[in-house]
Amino acid sequence: QSRKVAAVAAATAQPTAPYFRLAGGDTAWYDWSNAPPAVRGEPFGGAELTGRFVLDGTALWEREVSLRLNDPAHGEVRRPLAVVPRVDVAIEPATAVWPAGDPAARRFLVTLIHGARDTTTGTVVLELPAGWPAVPAQRFRLTREEASATFAFQVRQPGGAAQGALAVRAVARDDAGRRYHAGLLTVDYPHIRPRSLVRPALAAIHLAPLALPAAGRVGYIRGAADRVPEALAGAGLKVELLDGVALARGDLSRFAAVVVGPRAYETEPALLAANGRLLDYARQGGLVVVQYQQQAYFNGGYAPFALTVGGPPLLPGGQPVGHDRVTDERAPVRLLAPGDPVFRQPNRIGPADWDGWVQERGLYFARSWDRAWRPLLETHDPAEAPLEGGLLEARVGRGRYVYTGLSFFRQLPAGVPGAFRLFANLLALPR
Repeated sequence: QSRKVAAVAAATAQPTAPYFRLAGGDTAWYDWSNAPPAVRGEPFGGAELTGRFVLDGTALWEREVSLRLNDPAHGEVRRPLAVVPRVDVAIEPATAVWPAGDPAARRFLVTLIHGARDTTTGTVVLELPAGWPAVPAQRFRLTREEASATFAFQVRQPGGAAQGALAVRAVARDDAGRRYHAGLLTVDYPHIRPRSLVRPALAAIHLAPLALPAAGRVGYIRGAADRVPEALAGAGLKVELLDGVALARGDLSRFAAVVVGPRAYETEPALLAANGRLLDYARQGGLVVVQYQQQAYFNGGYAPFALTVGGPPLLPGGQPVGHDRVTDERAPVRLLAPGDPVFRQPNRIGPADWDGWVQERGLYFARSWDRAWRPLLETHDPAEAPLEGGLLEARVGRGRYVYTGLSFFRQLPAGVPGAFRLFANLLALPR
């Protein structure tokens, strides 16, 4: 015997999310001060909907209500139920560094996804910092479940805008007066239970004294989990991604610089074959900037001059290490060549540029190097040995070659102004 039961989410139901919340804007802190005592310490909390089976007034068992599917490849698949917003709102870019005083408009994209089966109409708008020129609201109409629509907004900063961290929020208001300003992010892998997180439709903007190099287009070879090219383009640089064909046969001389993404020597086979072309580009007057690489790069001899990574302990009693890194994102940084153009043009690098770094200073620092390399800075974790292999520069023919273990791949997508200023200086190195 079977029986069908209809259940409807309450109008006041909040979107499915862990019972704890991420405190403020810092995703490294969790807050469950308002959570019921029964769930504190649990990984996520209870199910959204459960069914209780009762026989002759006695409760026999209780089960979570889930969606059950038959997948041709995986067999029976069960998916947990989630409460979703009527209108899911997301904004891109979520983080950006904007040069202070730049008169050019920046484009923000707002995407709405419909979570209801009926029709929802209303307006979507950006809420900008006080004193910023307002942008017109745009109408939306979503007529079916999972329907989506994307809207573009052009934003300009006002003259004399205060520098620092600012917020741009995307807000949808339906014609019934309800307000939506967040969306759900679902973490979904075959080996774990899908989990939903609420993500505010908020863009973190860093208005900073950032001078961009006058050089032209930058060629970029994407690495592993690499969002650096999007961050550079968002700051106003002209970035072109280089695929295997461009690396094998393209004209590299049309680029003012070629940047190699993190671990690209492991993830891009075409780069291994084209490494000789990359070195020739540098010898003929080009600029190559290589972000952190692992052992394959060092052991394969892909750099123009010898480099090693890792090795014996640097301090007595220590353990041999595969690579040197600086895990304290606040570790002091000492400039070894403070008068070098890399720290002066077009941005003068000072102590404030090392503030606000996230997770670490860097990793896979070079341990030893040929005399052709010139170390430019030193940093180290507390009570550890000094490390000078985090930023190395060498003259190669008429051009330059840079290897850096500094974690630009974390800092630039996170919108760290000082990292942008230093990276812009690297791209502006004279040849």
